Amino acid sequence: MRGMKLVVQICILYVFYRVGVFIQDVFSIPVPGSIIGMLLLLLFLKTGILKDKSLQGGAHVLLIFLPLFFVPATVGVMDHFGFLSSKDGLIMLFALLIGTILVLLSSGLVAQKTAAAVDIKTKGSRRDGI
Repeated sequence: MRGMKLVVQICILYVFYRVGVFIQDVFSIPVPGSIIGMLLLLLFLKTGILKDKSLQGGAHVLLIFLPLFFVPATVGVMDHFGFLSSKDGLIMLFALLIGTILVLLSSGLVAQKTAAAVDIKTKGSRRDGI
């Protein structure tokens, strides 16, 4: 019974993906269908039409196997090693490195500011004033 429940949960997630792809194709939206599907899923979760508990098991199973989805991309990069070792490829790798560093720094700063704001709010709302 548990296995069937997981299959149904994964199928629901897949339906959101397919609906997003359909919307993208019909309306020629320049946003990937998977993103549209995830936004629809977010909308359903936020409005309470769909409860997060009803998808939790299937999402957990997909997250366990998530690293396997990156294997084909890694193999694809290995097919283009000649380009990556050329001047243009090295420039692209350098740009990717700089972009990654900027994202890491900005994410860290946002997390620190958010944590500090939560700490201040938590301390201000305590009854004993400590």
